[in-house]
Amino acid sequence: MDITTFLTNYWEYTARRNGTALREYFHPDAKIYLHDTNEILNADSLINYNVESDGDWKTTVDRVDKLENGQVVTITFHRSESWIGFVTSFFTLKDDIIVELHEYYAPCDEIPQWRTDLSEHEKIR
Repeated sequence: MDITTFLTNYWEYTARRNGTALREYFHPDAKIYLHDTNEILNADSLINYNVESDGDWKTTVDRVDKLENGQVVTITFHRSESWIGFVTSFFTLKDDIIVELHEYYAPCDEIPQWRTDLSEHEKIR
C-alpha cells in the first residue's frame, strides 16, 4: 500500500462527503480524538459529520510523514465557502485500515450541537 495515495484518497473522500468510501478506511472500533474540542468519536459519528457538513470542500494534503512508532501524520489544508483551516492528523493503521486518529485543527470551531448530544460522546480529559 502506498501510504501517500491512501491518505490523499481518504482526504478526497472526506472533501466529497463520500460516506460509503470513508467507511472502508476505518476499523469498526476505531477511535477518533479531536483534541481541540476534547472529544472522542467513533468512526460512524465522524463519517456522519463529514457527510452532513455544508459547503463545497477543497482539500489539499500538504505533507505526509511516517513516524518511527508506526503512525502517519498528514498536514492538510481545507477550504469551503465558510471555513478555511489546517488539520494535523496522526493516523494509526493496522492491516491497511485506520484504528486510531488524532486530529488538531487551526482554527478550532466550537462543537456542533449534534455532537454535544451524542450519548456515546466521550471526553479526552
